[in-house]
Formats: sequence, C-alpha cells, structure tokens
Amino acid sequence: MIDRRAFITASLGVCAAATRAFALPGDKFRWSMSSHMFTPLKPHPETGIRMAARFGFHGIEPWGNEIGSFLSQPPAVFKKILDESGIGISSVASGGEYFDTTKLQATLDSHAANAKFASYFGVTALKANLGRRFGPENLSSANAKILAKNLNEVGKRTIEHGVRFAFHPHAWTMVERRAEVDMVLEMTDPKLVWLTLDTCHASVGGFDPVVFLKERYSRIAHMHFKDTLPVWSAGKGWKGPAPSKEEEIAMAKKLGLPATPDPIYQRLGTGGVDFPALIQVLRERNYDGWISLDFNAADLTPGVTIEQDMAGHRKYLTETLHATMKPMKT
Repeated sequence: MIDRRAFITASLGVCAAATRAFALPGDKFRWSMSSHMFTPLKPHPETGIRMAARFGFHGIEPWGNEIGSFLSQPPAVFKKILDESGIGISSVASGGEYFDTTKLQATLDSHAANAKFASYFGVTALKANLGRRFGPENLSSANAKILAKNLNEVGKRTIEHGVRFAFHPHAWTMVERRAEVDMVLEMTDPKLVWLTLDTCHASVGGFDPVVFLKERYSRIAHMHFKDTLPVWSAGKGWKGPAPSKEEEIAMAKKLGLPATPDPIYQRLGTGGVDFPALIQVLRERNYDGWISLDFNAADLTPGVTIEQDMAGHRKYLTETLHATMKPMKT
C-alpha cells in the first residue's frame, strides 16, 4: 500500500504492464481540478486557476459558494480571469435542499442561476451533492419518489440552459448505495436527471465504479476521480455502507496513516479504485466530458504542499493513465 507522501515520489510512475491504460488517438475528455484544492491560496480562486493551468489541467471545478462574487457579475468577468491562464471550468459544484418541498424553490432558483452562468463557458453538466442520510437504513421507496420528483424539477431548470443536472452519489448522503442509486435513476426522467460518478464515493458506498460505469454509462454526465484505501475497495470485495467518521479514523490509525479529516479520500494510485480500467471504458465509449480530480487541500498529508500534490497528480495522470494534458508552464 502506498501512502499519500509516497504518492508524490517517482514510484507512482510505475504500474503493472498488464493493467496499464494505453492512450488512444483522439481522447476527447478533459481534466480539471476541484477549486477546494486551492482554498488556502489567496486570492481565491484566482491563484488556484493559475496553478491548475501551470500543471497542465484544462480547467478547474469551482464551487458556487467560492465564486459567489463572480456569479453576481456578468460571466465575461470570470471568463477574463480564466482566459488569462488559458483554461475553462468543468462545472459549477452545487447543492441545496432536494427533499423538503417547502425549501425547494430556493434550490430551483440557485441551480437555474448556476446553470445559466456555467453555460456561458460551455459547461454541459451541473454537479450537485444531495442532503444527509435519514438514517442507517436504505432510502425507502416512498422517500425516493419524493426525491425523484424534486430532482426532475431541478433538471427542468438546468436543461433550459443546455446544462444537464447530474446529482452526486456521496458517502453519508441520502443516495450512497447501489440500490439507492438505481432506484433514483429508475424513478427520474433520463432526459432531465443524470449522475456524477465519483470513484471514491461509489467504492466506499459498496459498488464498483468500473462495473457501474459500464452498466449505467448513458446516465453519467460527469466524472470525479479520487482513490480510496484498498480496505474500502468495492472492486476487491467491500460491500459498504460507507464507514462512519469514527471508523474512518480508526482504520487510518490501524494502518499507520497520517491523520487527515477523511481517510476515505486518497490520491490516485492508492489501490482502492482501478483507474486504468475506468479510463479504458471511457476511451471505448468515446467519452467527451470532463474528469475532475475532486481533492481538497484540507486532506493533504501533513508536510505536503499543494504544489507538491499537484505535481504528483500530473505524474500519475500522464505516466500511468497516459492522459493528454497541456504542457507544464514554468
């Protein structure tokens, strides 16, 4: 097992030839980095935009609450900042109240506004996290029907701007497990509601993201890449549900890992997710959307800088996944 400090060393460039993902001509997908990676850098997000561009990413994925001052201005203002670095945005990460119908209108309004803003940049999918779980049991059919109806309403507002609403199955939220995801997909209109597949959250929720990508490709509008520990690898037998915060920390301590807020979140190459297999599927399907590396500076290994971590990400993408990225800027 490699830890995240080892991630930024040369050893990350080595992988088994049998599982290596060889680049195909004409990859259409693009790579972005979450704006959460750059929150300590000021001014934010301007400094992070420049760093993402320096390491050859095609864009960043800003959270709506991190670009609030720009959302209230003409989008050309934000575009000027992006153009100066030669990158774009992959989505505008969103959230809201999707279950309580008395609070739904504010969510509809914010998602419509985010979609309108994002469409100016050619964004085609609006990623959104759902609310917290109701309890340890699976989402009930009755609650799923309410949720699905509301998600359809959100989707109507975003698709008006040519942007697909793509909810994000996420550990500890009301849609975490494969049965829950399938139920919501079946109850929602495929012309209004899509999905953001996060490889870490799928695995810790108990379903293999490679299998899910193959089986549900038509409903996937956006991709998030991050790894998890092999102990929580659905591809290696983990059945879920996602571990509690206490279980996360206890496992990290047992494995001798550095203390971080959420040990389920690991850098690519840790071994919980088969990224070469995922890339192979995306290439076979001619995927032309974005793949966002969904990382947060708060989860960095103590002593590792943002710049060092970015170098590690680029190394893994280019040497292991043979990603097509922009040249490094000095």
